[in-house]
Amino acid sequence: MQQLAATINCKQSAIRAVRFNVDGGYCMTCGSDKTVKLWNPHRGDSGLLLKTYAGHGYEVLDARSSHDNAQIASSGSDKQVLLWDVGSGRIVRKFRGHAERPISEGSVNAVAFNNESSVLMSASLDGTVRAWDLRSRSSEPIQASIS
Repeated sequence: MQQLAATINCKQSAIRAVRFNVDGGYCMTCGSDKTVKLWNPHRGDSGLLLKTYAGHGYEVLDARSSHDNAQIASSGSDKQVLLWDVGSGRIVRKFRGHAERPISEGSVNAVAFNNESSVLMSASLDGTVRAWDLRSRSSEPIQASIS
C-alpha cells in the first residue's frame, strides 16, 4: 500500500487542476481564486509554496509548464491563455482568441506545449482548439480548429 507523501493546503477555494512539471520536481495548482500556485511537494509534510501567479479574471482551469521549466501556460473561465515567466512571476504574453465567441461560451479548459515549447495549444468549451506560435510576437493563433 502506498503511503501519503504530502497534503498541500492550497488555500485557493476549489482546486480545478493539479499538474506536475516535466521532470516531476514541482507541481502547479489551479484554483477558483483566479491563481496558479507553484509548489515543491517534496519539501515537508505540506509542500513548500514557491510562487503565486495572479492575473486571470475568473477561475483558472488548467496550467502546464514548458519543457525547460522556464514558463507556465494557464487558462481559465475568463477565456484567456496566459504565458508566465516562472522566475519573475510576470505575464509574458496574453492570448485571447477564444474570447471572440459569445459570452456564454468559451472557458479555456486545457493547455499544452509541444515538445520544443515553441507552440502552445489551447482547448475551449467554445468547441475550438487553437495553436499559438511562441516564437513570434503575434497574439493571433497560427491555427484554429472549430468543431
